[in-house]
Amino acid sequence: MKRDILSRLIGAVLLGGFLPMAAPAQAADNPPVTDVLPSGVPLPFPSTAPDSTPQGWDTTLLGDPAGFRSRLKAHGIRLHLQDVEELWGVASGGMSRGATYDGATIVTLNIDTAPLFGWHDGLFNISAIQLRGRSATEDRVGAINTLSGYDAGGRNTRLFELWYGQGFWNNRLDIRLGAIDPDTEFLVSDNASLFLNADFGWPGVPSANLYGGGPSWPLSVPGVRARIIPTYPVSILVGVMDDNPTGGAFFSERSVLDMNPTGTRFSLSTGVLAMAEVDVSVDAAVLSDAPSGALPGVWKLGGFYDSGAFPDRRYDTQGHLLAASDSNGQPLMHHGNWMIYGIVDQTFWNPDGDDPKAASVFARIMGTGGKQNSLSFGVQVGFTFHGIVPWRPDDVLGLGWGMSSAGSRAWNFNRDSLESGADDVLPLRTEHHIELTWQAPVWNGVVVQPDFQYIHHVGGGILNTSTGRRVGDAAVFGLNVTTSF
Repeated sequence: MKRDILSRLIGAVLLGGFLPMAAPAQAADNPPVTDVLPSGVPLPFPSTAPDSTPQGWDTTLLGDPAGFRSRLKAHGIRLHLQDVEELWGVASGGMSRGATYDGATIVTLNIDTAPLFGWHDGLFNISAIQLRGRSATEDRVGAINTLSGYDAGGRNTRLFELWYGQGFWNNRLDIRLGAIDPDTEFLVSDNASLFLNADFGWPGVPSANLYGGGPSWPLSVPGVRARIIPTYPVSILVGVMDDNPTGGAFFSERSVLDMNPTGTRFSLSTGVLAMAEVDVSVDAAVLSDAPSGALPGVWKLGGFYDSGAFPDRRYDTQGHLLAASDSNGQPLMHHGNWMIYGIVDQTFWNPDGDDPKAASVFARIMGTGGKQNSLSFGVQVGFTFHGIVPWRPDDVLGLGWGMSSAGSRAWNFNRDSLESGADDVLPLRTEHHIELTWQAPVWNGVVVQPDFQYIHHVGGGILNTSTGRRVGDAAVFGLNVTTSF
């Protein structure tokens, strides 16, 4: 029996690669336009194809007016415009009640080098972002993880990515070089990307522990990324890049957008960030004798190492407690930082029938050391459901939960602060967030996504200075409207 299950598991991996994925991967072809979205990413129906994200002009609001886009594409040029509008309302808890608006407009230009220069498997990519509105998380909630990936806490127009990609050996090897945003490829759970809370995108653990929150939307860094496909169910991602998207110090009173307002400040002064990830595509239907459609899944294992210097969360350079009265206030610095993670995206229900329906589960777990990190452990899990809303076959429902736990020395620093008599500190707690979201396409290229989030132990149990009490658990309603032109 065990041998039979093992043979089916191996078959799931092999068949997941060699049946529907036998076609060469289009590594250096136009990347999915949704790569530029940090959250609320349109989630296609589960498929065993390498990339099932729709890319035709019929998925955009403007389509192909007078064949203009088709003529551009014939010359290797693809221009895409996306707009996101969000409204958030804190119904209870948090720091204050009320409504907050944020938005973003993203322009992406891809140039295929083959039609223009006869250089096959080459792609030039440039994108820019315009941010507006205010931060509901900063102004009204106080949570560790922002309510949305678009909750960037600033208003500006900036360069996002600028890179050249080249494919080799029928795109078995794809290399990108330039200003890249690794969180569009590394650490990604496709099902988690449906949700709006930023912890389901670039998680809170690396965001809290790396310089400037790490190289993540809307920031990019100079670097190189290679994708290797040794056999089609297996894909290997490797990246080496600058570790500091702001070019500033680890601790700063300025926001990351203020430190790098145009996205063109590239600093190589703090350290190098090396990332690696192995992805395996499977079809779990091979494990079952029950009749059903394909049950595609992707299992990932990865990690990173940062060569920079990082501050200790409890001790100063003299070995004294940072919370003690005799501390010099200068944290002890540690060389290097790391994190490991695992991700599972798996469809578990896909009945055959005229009306497509499917249910998937995702889980992402990450951990790191406790000396130099404020957060050392994080988890995000959840479910997504396609086609279960009557008369709405393309709608997707999602229910997710996440948490971020403090590192050992961050816990001890909190205890030290309490013992020293600090009057603005409360016992540290672990923040949790639950999200219920509904993604509903209402027109070609227009997706409306109502959202509800509940944040427990906001900010780890921070003090509300206006009331003198702990910030209460927050109930927040949101609406995201994403338009692809």
